[in-house]
Amino acid sequence: MDVGELVARAKAGDKQALLDLVLAREREFFGLGFVYLRNEHDAADALQDMIVILYNRIGTLKKDEAFYSWANQILVRCCLTKLRANKRWFSLPEGFDGVVEQPGDTGLDLLAAVHRLPAAQRDVILLFYYRDMTFEDISEIQSCPVGTVKSRLHQGLKKLKGWLGDGYREET
Repeated sequence: MDVGELVARAKAGDKQALLDLVLAREREFFGLGFVYLRNEHDAADALQDMIVILYNRIGTLKKDEAFYSWANQILVRCCLTKLRANKRWFSLPEGFDGVVEQPGDTGLDLLAAVHRLPAAQRDVILLFYYRDMTFEDISEIQSCPVGTVKSRLHQGLKKLKGWLGDGYREET
């Protein structure tokens, strides 16, 4: 059965159709939640929250073929809400001031550094590199133009490079 047909059935109140839609991409949804929350239990909770919201708001979906983009947006918002509620932002090692004297010698966790970026840049990097999403998909999730997504990615990578070093120096 195709996505459009399942969405139409879910809009008509068929709970199984909605469940089939979610189960078809359960691993992708869980992976997205895990990238944000870095905890299996919290990712599962966010996924459950997403399902409840989908169930309550499926009637508001305008384009049936956009179901998965819409669901991803809802899941990201659930993850961000959970992060804010739990105050589980990730911290870097004590004494980290944004400058690494000798890249690679600190044992600095790259993902922890990514989580220190401003939210817009962090989200683009997580979605692009950790979930392999396209600029267009990220643009839909963040409700912004593709050019903005590219700019946020560039700015975030520039900050990470400044913090972590480029790990390589050309010899002249």
